[in-house]
Amino acid sequence: MRYLYLLVLLPLALASGHSAAQVNIEALRGDTDAAGFSGALALNLEMHTGNTDLKEIGLEGRLDFDHPRVHTFLLARNDFGWEQGERFADEGLIHLRQHYPLHGRFGIEAFTQYNYDTTYRLDARALAGGGLRFHLVESEVFQLWEGASAFVEHERLSELMPTDDHPDNATVVRWSHYLSSRIAVNDRVVSTCTVYFQPLWNEIGDTRILGELNLEIDLAGPLVLALNFVTRYDSRPPEGVSKLDTVLENGLAVTF
Repeated sequence: MRYLYLLVLLPLALASGHSAAQVNIEALRGDTDAAGFSGALALNLEMHTGNTDLKEIGLEGRLDFDHPRVHTFLLARNDFGWEQGERFADEGLIHLRQHYPLHGRFGIEAFTQYNYDTTYRLDARALAGGGLRFHLVESEVFQLWEGASAFVEHERLSELMPTDDHPDNATVVRWSHYLSSRIAVNDRVVSTCTVYFQPLWNEIGDTRILGELNLEIDLAGPLVLALNFVTRYDSRPPEGVSKLDTVLENGLAVTF
C-alpha cells in the first residue's frame, strides 16, 4: 500500500445528526493520481462523565485502487453510542464505487451501498446504480465536477407511528445529480463544496438534498484542522423525524 493515513479525530459537535440516505462521496475521494493502493483509517471517540454518562464511538476505513482504466473506492464505517447505559444511536455503512475514465474529462461510474441507522428508524437500505461524471474545470487553484446518475433503492423501516403513511418496505428509483468544487486558497488551506439533489424518478416533490462545505487547514507538522458544515433535507421522512438536519463540527487530524 503506497499511502496509508491514520486519522485520529477529536470532534467538537455543535449540532448532531446524520442523514439516513445521503453520503457525500465527493468529500471522501482520494487526492492521489498515482497508480496503486491508498487508504485511510479513522477513529472517533467522545466520552462524558459526571452529570451525563455519554460514550460515542465511530470507526471509518477507506481503500482506493487507482489504475489508468478504473478507479475503485471502498468505504466502510460504523457509529454507535450509549447514554446512561442505554444505546441511543447505531449507524453503519459500506459503499463501493468504480469510476471508468472514457475520454478526457468524461467518465462512467457504477456504485452500490448498504447502510442502516436506528436514529432514523432505518433497519436497512440497499441501493445500486450508475451514471456519468464530468470534470468541468481543472486548474491548480479551482476544480469543478458534475455528476448525473440513477439508482434503485430498497429500504426497510421499523417503529413507525400508527398515523404514519410512510411504507415500512419500499423499492424506488431515484435520480442523483451533484456539483462539487475544490478551491486551493493557498498551500495550507483547501476548501471543498458539494451539493446533491436526489428526487424520485417520477415525483420531484419526493426529494433529498445534501449540501456540504469543508475546510482543511494544515497546522504544524502532521496536524490538520478540519471544519465541516452539512445541511441535509428530506421532503418526506418518517413521521417524527425532522425534514432538515444541520451539522457544524470541527476536529483535529493527525496524518502520516
